[in-house]
Amino acid sequence: MALKIMTQKEKVKSEFTLVFERFLRESPEFPEVFDIVKRNSQGRIWIIGGFVYRNIIRNIYGELPTPIEIDIDFLIERSSKKRDLYAPSGWDLKITDYGNPYLLRGKTRIDLNYLFSFHSIHARKLRPKFKHFFTGTPMDIQSIAYDLTDKSVGVHGWRGINAIKRKIVRINNLEEAKFEVKNKGISIEDLVSQKAEELNFNYEL
Repeated sequence: MALKIMTQKEKVKSEFTLVFERFLRESPEFPEVFDIVKRNSQGRIWIIGGFVYRNIIRNIYGELPTPIEIDIDFLIERSSKKRDLYAPSGWDLKITDYGNPYLLRGKTRIDLNYLFSFHSIHARKLRPKFKHFFTGTPMDIQSIAYDLTDKSVGVHGWRGINAIKRKIVRINNLEEAKFEVKNKGISIEDLVSQKAEELNFNYEL
C-alpha cells in the first residue's frame, strides 16, 4: 500500500488542527460550553473566527496576551427542535441586534449563529450551506473554522490558514467589510489595520 505524501497545505492544516485541539483539551470551561451549544442545535457544529485564529496564533507565535474575556462564536447547521433555548443556571440568555442568541456568564460569551440566519449568507441570498461561510467573512483571517462534529476535518478554511501562515490581514469580502465598518463608524483601512495591529501582523489593502 502506497504511503500518501502530504502537501504543504495539508501539513499546515494538520499542524493548526493539532495546536487547536490541544488548546481545547486544556480549556477547563470548554466541555460545559460545548454541552450548551449541543443542547441548542441539530446537525453539525463549527467554531468560527477569532476563537480559532487567535488561539492558533498565540500557540504558534506566542505574541498575543491571554484575553481577559472569552468570546466563542459557533456556527450551527440547524436550531434545536425545542421551542425554548437552553441556558443553564448562572448563564444569561440575550439576543444580538441582528436577532441571534448569545449566552453570558461573567467574562465568557457564547454566540449561537445558525446557518439560515447568518448575515453574510442571508445577505447574499445563498442557500444555508457551510461552504458559503468562507467566502463571506470581511477579512481573510476570519475565514477559518474548526469542525466539532467531524474531527477528521479539523481546522479548515485556506484563506484563514494562509493569512496566519503569512502573517498578513487582507479583505476577503468587500461588501461584508463595508457592512462591518458602517456599524463601527470606521474606514475599511482602519478595520484591516486595527486587526493587523491586534495580531502583530502586517496588512494589505
